[in-house]
Amino acid sequence: MLISLRPHRTWRPAVAIIAPGYRLPVARLVNPAFDRNLRSADSALDRVVDEGWFIPAGARSSRFRIFLQRPSQMRTYLELISPPRPRFPRGGRARLHELWASAPRGARIEVTEYLVINVLRRR
Repeated sequence: MLISLRPHRTWRPAVAIIAPGYRLPVARLVNPAFDRNLRSADSALDRVVDEGWFIPAGARSSRFRIFLQRPSQMRTYLELISPPRPRFPRGGRARLHELWASAPRGARIEVTEYLVINVLRRR
């Protein structure tokens, strides 16, 4: 069995400020350098299916969410991701700090990453 877990091709990681009964989208993270790697991963999966090594057993979209207590943790979180790392679009980090300053007490930062899980079974 071969399991592929990779970022979703079109749904980019999203940053939002959340609190009970409150959710304010901040920005979608961008990573243009990673698109080439993603195309290569898709191509490799297609190749092992085309060559008859595996057959598709299922595919599923999913999401992974992480919660941060303050904006300063965002830099650490992004640095833990293997290169090439996603980044804020122009003005996105400033928007995060601006919205955070007016967020209700007890708010957190939510980073949602969208994933595609493919399962291939040996022939």
